[in-house]
Amino acid sequence: MLQLCNMIRITLFSAAVFLALGACSQQPKQGKSVTVENLNTAAFESRMKSTPAKIVLDVRTDEEFKSGHLQGAVNMNVNDPDFAERIKQLDTTQPLFVYCLAGGRSAKAADILKDMGFPAVYNMEGGISRWTYENRAVESPAGAMDKGLKKAEFESMMAGIKDTLVLVDFWAKWCAPCRKIKAYLPEIEKEFAGKLKVVKINYDDNPRLVKELSLDNVPYLFLYKNGKSLWQQSGYIEAAALKASIKSKL
Repeated sequence: MLQLCNMIRITLFSAAVFLALGACSQQPKQGKSVTVENLNTAAFESRMKSTPAKIVLDVRTDEEFKSGHLQGAVNMNVNDPDFAERIKQLDTTQPLFVYCLAGGRSAKAADILKDMGFPAVYNMEGGISRWTYENRAVESPAGAMDKGLKKAEFESMMAGIKDTLVLVDFWAKWCAPCRKIKAYLPEIEKEFAGKLKVVKINYDDNPRLVKELSLDNVPYLFLYKNGKSLWQQSGYIEAAALKASIKSKL
């Protein structure tokens, strides 16, 4: 009798385990990974228009977002420490369209978002700088995209600095490569004292000039002399390479 009872207990336990495992296997998978689809601005816009239910996510800073953003976008800064937690507030049953200024931060965000359970993740290549350069619509406060220097004013400024090289540095507060250049610029100014003038222009504060000069990224450096552009550099450059470029134009 004791042996029979033990057999019954074992049989009941095995059945319970089997049922539990079966129930677990039927639970929906969380955080299923998807392949991020990188789209140029035209394809990104077309896909958004053909997707009725969606989330458009701007992963720039709050200040950048307020200066102009895509219609209906929500703002969550990818560099905030709680970014992944905030994403959980979104409806993960909808496709997600993500963008930033030039594509770097949105690619970083997309790498996180692909594992958050969204059915699809689309990343805009070139960012909103390329979007606005192509005259695609943005939502922004009245006059926000017209603030700052005009191209004519900038060119007048460059022409007014005579007989010396001018290093123009387009930078932004949120830009890590910009901070690296800023750190070594005093060394550049000291080495070329009397031969070089440095002019720093905030990218975010001058959207009109940025558009008129067709700048789609920061940092962006120019060398001018007597109002003429002699050299330009998109993206980060090491101090030694910048010094060599300056020397070649003296």
